[in-house]
Amino acid sequence: MRKIILPLLLTPFLSVARTAPETPDTVKIIDNPGKVIVSRTGDTTVIEVEKPIDYGKDLFTYNVTVEEADDSEPTFDFEIPFGIGKDKERHKDRSRLMTSVILVGHGYLGQRFNYYDKGNVKNSIEVGFREVIGVRWSRGTYCPSFSTGIGLGTQIYHAQDGFAYVKVGSSLVLLPVEPGASVKSTRLDVFNFQIPLMLTVPVGSDVRFTIGGVACFNSYARAQTEISSGSTKIKTTYKGLQQRLFTAELTSSIGVCDILGVYASWSPMTLFRSPY
Repeated sequence: MRKIILPLLLTPFLSVARTAPETPDTVKIIDNPGKVIVSRTGDTTVIEVEKPIDYGKDLFTYNVTVEEADDSEPTFDFEIPFGIGKDKERHKDRSRLMTSVILVGHGYLGQRFNYYDKGNVKNSIEVGFREVIGVRWSRGTYCPSFSTGIGLGTQIYHAQDGFAYVKVGSSLVLLPVEPGASVKSTRLDVFNFQIPLMLTVPVGSDVRFTIGGVACFNSYARAQTEISSGSTKIKTTYKGLQQRLFTAELTSSIGVCDILGVYASWSPMTLFRSPY
């Protein structure tokens, strides 16, 4: 017994269509068809089946229209960090500029060098994040990117041995301690907000080179000194210091996989306004 299932006849004709196969909405099984005519106009395919009966013939018609897929629909690109299993071909230069949010980026910990022994200040420490929150623009993982945001940082300035921070009038100075006295600790802490403008350039698949400028808004400064002389201990804290509210820095770094690297920064501005 011959049978025909209409939707299956569409397979060879729809194989050239530009969309994924769709589940047929109608199934019709015809026993002993007499004549089958398949015609196609544009994206519409029509199947006509004639079946002989006792007093003539029955005509069955089936048609379907295939619509093109909309290539403008958005796609989402998920990346595996640290270069593990990346498809590098997917990350080549894109025509569309992508925007991403940075949460806690460009962290740093380093030593501030006092090259000319200014003011009896030791080499000191700085720590912070250039971007606690920020925005990055790029065209792909292996393309240059530009970023900015808001960061936080602090610098800790220790005095040379035998000197202590003392406030004289409105000026903060370092004076030698009296004979027989010892300095347990003396430091100047400066806290700031930062607005960086950073350009990052990939060097190979995992190395990143970054250069940029940082605007630092020095919001608060505090000097603390603890001196002991015999059984007497003296601890003083000085606030309301005359630091510059704004300083600028140039910085550059090179790192691997955005995890570990080295950096250098330089500021052409003094921390305190003259004559403080």
